[in-house]
Parts: sequence; C-alpha cells; structure tokens
Amino acid sequence: MKIIVINGSARSGKDQFANFIKKYHKKCVNWSTIDKVKKVSKRNFDWDGKKTDDARKFLSEMKRIWSEYNNGPFNDVVEKIDKHNKKLDKKEKKDFIYFIHCREPHEIQKFLDKYGNECLTLLLRRDDREVPDNYSDKNVDNFDYNYVIENKGNKKDLEQEAVKFLKKILK
Repeated sequence: MKIIVINGSARSGKDQFANFIKKYHKKCVNWSTIDKVKKVSKRNFDWDGKKTDDARKFLSEMKRIWSEYNNGPFNDVVEKIDKHNKKLDKKEKKDFIYFIHCREPHEIQKFLDKYGNECLTLLLRRDDREVPDNYSDKNVDNFDYNYVIENKGNKKDLEQEAVKFLKKILK
C-alpha cells in the first residue's frame, strides 16, 4: 500500500494527476480530507458545489474547526483507508495507491506519522494561478515534500509526469 498525500493550490491539477495515475494503475483511489466537509456543506449549509474563493474560504474554515475539535478530517480518511484496505487481498494491498488530498502542513504530518514509509508527499505546483486567500491554500508551500512536480498547464506534459512518478514509486 502506498499513501500519497497530494497537495497544491487551487486548480493546480491534483485531480487530473491522480486520474492519470488511475489510467495506468487501476488499483488507485483519490480521496480528500475535505470530502466530508463538502458533503455536509451541501446538505446543511446550502453550498452549491462551486469552488469560488468565498466557498473555498468557508470550506477551509469548516475543516480547520473540525480538525481542531476532534481531528475529524484526518480520522475520517484513515477510517476510509482501513475499511477499504480490509477488503483487499495480500497482493492488492501491496500494489494499492491511495491519493489523499491534504493542504495543511500539520495535517500532512499526521499521515506521515501514521503510515511511515508507506506514505509519500507530493506537491503539484502551477505558477500561472493566483493562490486563493484562505488558511489551507496559503500554507501549501510550507512543507518539505518528497516530490515536487511543476504543472505547466499542458495535459500531455502532466500525463507524462504522472507516468514518470508512477514508475518511481512502484520500484
């Protein structure tokens, strides 16, 4: 099992990168520490699902508060990983890749502490985008990542970077 904590500012290509990995390695999921916050926000706070700057700030603050309260976002993802991993046989467990989107450095560290050598960190950087003004996006660069990939905005180039990355981590 590989846990890859993927990070990058808004619109840096994180989902696209994970989808390219899934294209070449079917044993892969793409989850986020903010998934449950989004679900609750749609159901209870009339969030329309659009990622505007105001919505990003709202979601970031909701996640921050929940994390401070009871470590909820981290625990939610760990439970999903554990539940999913129990369904896999020994070979599948060895080869499976969990992409976990997580922006905040102290939250990323929790995954490294829990999963040790099974966990890698990856930053996708895209310099042609303005970084939204919220707690989560502002701190994306404040971590020492295992891998940094520059996304120049070309999907073909990003796919090639994903293939190179996949080969590295499967060695």
